[in-house]
Amino acid sequence: MGKKKNVDMSAETTVEKKVSKKAMVIWEDLYTDLDGRIAEALREARVKPEQLVTMSDGEITAIEGIGETGLEEIRAKYAADINAEPTQNSAELSDSSELNETQSPVSTLRPANKRHSFRGGKAIRTAKSKVDRTKTYSVEDAVKLVKDVNITKFDASLTLHLNLREKISRVEVNFPFVAGAKKRVAIATDELLADIEKGVIDFDILLTTPAMMPRLAKHARVLGPKGLMPSPKSGTVVASPEAKKKEFEGGKTVVKPEAKYPLMHVTVGKLSQKSEELVANIEALLEAVKAKNIDKAVLASTMSPGIKLQLN
Repeated sequence: MGKKKNVDMSAETTVEKKVSKKAMVIWEDLYTDLDGRIAEALREARVKPEQLVTMSDGEITAIEGIGETGLEEIRAKYAADINAEPTQNSAELSDSSELNETQSPVSTLRPANKRHSFRGGKAIRTAKSKVDRTKTYSVEDAVKLVKDVNITKFDASLTLHLNLREKISRVEVNFPFVAGAKKRVAIATDELLADIEKGVIDFDILLTTPAMMPRLAKHARVLGPKGLMPSPKSGTVVASPEAKKKEFEGGKTVVKPEAKYPLMHVTVGKLSQKSEELVANIEALLEAVKAKNIDKAVLASTMSPGIKLQLN
């Protein structure tokens, strides 16, 4: 009886190991169809292919090592072709008498986790044909054009991609209108430190006083990798955090380039916003970064072609 019990336990353990092995992701086998540097950046960030098609352009370019070129290559292979023609299999299945009335026709969209070329999609071809790649556009014309070439059915984010002449640190920008999701600003207190110790982090910007910094130091290994550790350089260590909090909640934000490359990707709003608001936000960002520090500026919405801006 005892031996039989041991055999059963061994069998259960074997099944658990097989399930665990099946669920394991072999990262080295992913993204072999992308440039080596881009593929390595995605692997290090532990982003799966099925996640890419649900991420915004800003989220992808926020990954260290992914710039405008990388974003374009990723979108070419990991984006849903919303205007793809029905495949032969889809047409045959939808016309098949084997489909009963309770079944819906097979979708013409390929599954999110299937790799496919987006570059040949009808929608993106039409959008690209409206953009002159050799021309630079004024901010007003670029905003108008990016709205015209939009191919998404959701409220896409509008991102400004900047190639910098030299790497700068951080820049504070006062956006006159809402740009993307509203930032959650918190001030370091005893209660907040207790929450951080428990792993509860529900803020995007953390402010503190110089006196509180020594107590925050032990949390640097948690806050640092997330970009949430306060520092005087970023303007988050101040004598009056309450006043600073009002500034950030009123539209002020801190933007910074990628860690290794002179590239900056900043969300300036949503396509649903008025053109005047988007123009004002873009001009505020360009003024803060300064044209002399910018080599190239490209405006793009989620899944849209890039539009080069004129730099004065």
